[in-house]
Amino acid sequence: MSIQRANQAGRYVLDNGNGGGRPHAPAPLQADCTEIHDTLRVLLATLGHPLFDAVAKISVSPGGSAVEVNDSNFYYCRSRDADARGLYTEEGFVVLKGATGRLDTTPSYTYRGREKLIQQGVIKVEGDRIRFDRDHLFNTPSGASDCVTGRATNGWVEWKRPSGTTLHEEVRVQAVAAGQ
Repeated sequence: MSIQRANQAGRYVLDNGNGGGRPHAPAPLQADCTEIHDTLRVLLATLGHPLFDAVAKISVSPGGSAVEVNDSNFYYCRSRDADARGLYTEEGFVVLKGATGRLDTTPSYTYRGREKLIQQGVIKVEGDRIRFDRDHLFNTPSGASDCVTGRATNGWVEWKRPSGTTLHEEVRVQAVAAGQ
């Protein structure tokens, strides 16, 4: 169950390819395993490793149906180099599946993790472009926009709402409203 949930979350690449099966697990054993998994999930998240939580959380209503998500929830990085959509979270910036960017990089581009993301299957090379095959969490908005555009950027101004408001402007407005 834990391997399946970690793969569903897509936060980390797992070395264990075994999906694990429970063909003959009696109900009491299944309940014990579920309790152990839930305890482990909370403990890991508390220690800063939310292994079983998806990087991009889509809100769900109390009835279990997904809340409608529209363009105003996302930030966009659009240029001749990129067409990407993302979310700013407490953990960092999430570039969402389907984002595309430039394959070639400029000399000023310093993010070396891009090749690793390609090897892990997070990013797929398509001709002279890259495409995100799953959501990916970056530590900073600039790291996210750098990876998408293949050049050094300031993610605080590259990521914008559909209205044109930059991430920096929006965060600053929120901080002023909160009295910080």
